[in-house]
Amino acid sequence: MSGSANMTSIPTMPNITSFKDIAMNTLIIAAVTAWIVAQTTKVLCGFIRYGLQDRSRVMWRILWAGGMPSSHSAFITAAVFTIFLTYGAESSIFGFALIMSCIIIYDICKMHTIYSTFQNKYPALKEEVQNNPVLKDLVGHRLPEVLAGIMIGLGSGLATFVYL
Repeated sequence: MSGSANMTSIPTMPNITSFKDIAMNTLIIAAVTAWIVAQTTKVLCGFIRYGLQDRSRVMWRILWAGGMPSSHSAFITAAVFTIFLTYGAESSIFGFALIMSCIIIYDICKMHTIYSTFQNKYPALKEEVQNNPVLKDLVGHRLPEVLAGIMIGLGSGLATFVYL
């Protein structure tokens, strides 16, 4: 028996031949689609809530985080759900993704809780934030905003998985 027969092979890097290979990744498409839907919904919610006076902040709402719905929770939920649909609940990659998504979603909710604590302690901060819609959106997410993001992520993940 030769010594080389017992050697294990070294794993090779995946063959990525072009940007198209990355751009056609179902998980990336699902997550980016969820982000686009969440950010577009955020702009529409801004118009509903503030009327046409919100026109000056449209670009800000498209690019920035905060507000209804949570694009963070939409993005991560779409990724996790796509991994679940592709690899199943028993896969290690799904387990890891689920744990990371729970941490992310917990943190975005906790940030709003911390803000609420500070506004109770410092009434001047509360008044300043309440009078400024931009600052109001920067203080994390309330539970309904996170749940709306999760619903967008689930829908995006499912639609991408079914149609691609």
